[in-house]
Amino acid sequence: MLTGEKLGGAIEAAIKLKGVTKKEVAAHFGVQPPSIQDWVKRGTIGKEKLPKLWSYFSDVVPATHWGLDAIPAADHTESTTHSLDTSIVPAYHAPDAVLVPLLSNCGSMGPGSELLESDVIVGDLALSPHWINQQIRPQNPQELRFIHAYGDSMHPTFTDGDVLLVDTGLSARDPSSREGVYVLRANDRTFIKRVTPTFDGKLQVTSDNPSAKTVQTLNGDHQVDVVGRVVWAWNGKRL
Repeated sequence: MLTGEKLGGAIEAAIKLKGVTKKEVAAHFGVQPPSIQDWVKRGTIGKEKLPKLWSYFSDVVPATHWGLDAIPAADHTESTTHSLDTSIVPAYHAPDAVLVPLLSNCGSMGPGSELLESDVIVGDLALSPHWINQQIRPQNPQELRFIHAYGDSMHPTFTDGDVLLVDTGLSARDPSSREGVYVLRANDRTFIKRVTPTFDGKLQVTSDNPSAKTVQTLNGDHQVDVVGRVVWAWNGKRL
């Protein structure tokens, strides 16, 4: 497997072959454009992102581009900690599994993440219907979505890089009905914040991190779209 500057050169070549910009690559991976420049110059990409990197460029470059005989399955956590020359293992889903889309758009727990022009599905994660009914109980499981969250303003509820399960159903997009953590869109950015109804009918937007003093009251004058309510975090915290 390529590392260091050789990996950086391979990433730069793959970007040119795919015909995308570094900004587009950064949006796909949920990082800032300078991070992509570091990948290109020094090959400084975390091992946990390598399977997603291979998958993203798989339509334009072969596995040998990365110094591999075969690309391991990206949905196995062992692929980032064990030998990377393992043959591809076909993914198995139970016949009744609910495939929840994983969106390329991400949410920021800080100053907000720039929106892509549209929600792009980059894959899916399989959930058991029994688990969904026991833990989530959405009105429609087909309206569940996974997104990545970045930043620390919602710590300790979430941590940087958590994958969040979001209910985008109609009832889940009404923060006036219950306090919760919601995915919000405003000023072409995506935010993940706690929204609390107040006695006077307004909505208060806050961060869970005591060191983040973000407090905003929504009184109807703000153009804010509620994407959905966060119902589960990849770290196993039910909300």
